[in-house]
Amino acid sequence: MDLSNSSSTLSLGFSQLPDDSASLQRDRKQPIPLQLLEPRARSPENNGAAAAENGEDEDDSDVEEFRILGHCIKRRRESEPASSSASSCKRIPIAAADVEERRAAIRSWGNESISEADPDLFEIMEREKNRQAKGIELIASENFVCKAVMEALGSHLTNKYSEGLPGERYYGGNQYIDEIETLCQERALAAFDLDSENWGVNVQPYSCTSANFEVYTGLLLPGDRIMGLDTPSGGNTSHGCYMPDGRKVSGASIFFESLPYKVNPQTGYIDFDKLEERAMDFHPKILICGGSSYPREWDYGRFRQIADKCGAVLMCDMAQVSGLVAAKECASPFDYCDIVTSTTHKSLRGPRGGIIFYRKGAKPRKRGTPPPQGNEIEYYNFEEKINFAVFPSLQGGPHNNHISALAIALKQACDRRHG
Repeated sequence: MDLSNSSSTLSLGFSQLPDDSASLQRDRKQPIPLQLLEPRARSPENNGAAAAENGEDEDDSDVEEFRILGHCIKRRRESEPASSSASSCKRIPIAAADVEERRAAIRSWGNESISEADPDLFEIMEREKNRQAKGIELIASENFVCKAVMEALGSHLTNKYSEGLPGERYYGGNQYIDEIETLCQERALAAFDLDSENWGVNVQPYSCTSANFEVYTGLLLPGDRIMGLDTPSGGNTSHGCYMPDGRKVSGASIFFESLPYKVNPQTGYIDFDKLEERAMDFHPKILICGGSSYPREWDYGRFRQIADKCGAVLMCDMAQVSGLVAAKECASPFDYCDIVTSTTHKSLRGPRGGIIFYRKGAKPRKRGTPPPQGNEIEYYNFEEKINFAVFPSLQGGPHNNHISALAIALKQACDRRHG
């Protein structure tokens, strides 16, 4: 851009040297702040109206304007302090009483009860509470938790974010959260008489359906095969489910290939002969026992034989009977299964959530095989795969209020059995 004919006395700070090179000259005077304005055309007849419209003083004698590089520049003359520019914000004084009123409102906001903060919601909750107290519902998926569990669920632990496992968090300030989760893990193993050398547990799943899918994600590839009890026979949709028209219902069937086994319609018991025949043809990677409405004891030993014969991992979903297993009122899947999942809110009477138990350590020698020599010992590799599937693969931060409430429920399970 050619500025040689400009009538302005403003210099850009360059001077011509004998060798035609330019050098930047430092202005030794104190710089005066500039204010960039939108270019506008001004005429004598509308100067007053524009000034009145913009709240400006009609006397612009203290303001100097000029153009540079297509911009209209406006600045105060040197006699004016720099702090008195037109763009300065005016402070509006606030009365001390107003300040205190605002502070009191902020403090009270965090201390309001539900009835004060949201009366409409509180009224609905009270009606539901009354319905639970006076109604009779024989639903196996429901239970009544104790006051301590509800207190933990509504505690300050919900404020903390703690992605990862104890000692391996992504955020700071989790030393006490680590203690709570470790305590919950220890109580989970104790509730089912499990040795920490041979069993591990993850207490972070949000539900048993989540726990089951996390097991599949950790141990399988998309399209790998699983077998579970048919839903009409009493199985659970999270073990694989298809509609009669072939539509896939659950994620287990969408992302993996599932084949159900069924009960004998005459006896109501699982037909193990047909189960074994189908398993040998289908060769599932995971064979699942456990269901939602199978009112029989599970023959875990027979499942173990079939799983070994077809080369499958044996998994049990004991969601409906986990409290009975802890109380030793029914057969335990831990004697035969590789992985055990459960809800925590049914017969365990804990908060709504899930849990995953997995074997670890050296694998036992199978019958009829020679003893291992040297490095031939095989070890379970479930722990890292399952924990990684829970986080970061499928979940975010764990619900610490739920984990603390689960620790209470597991302590009660141990106390009721040993008390």
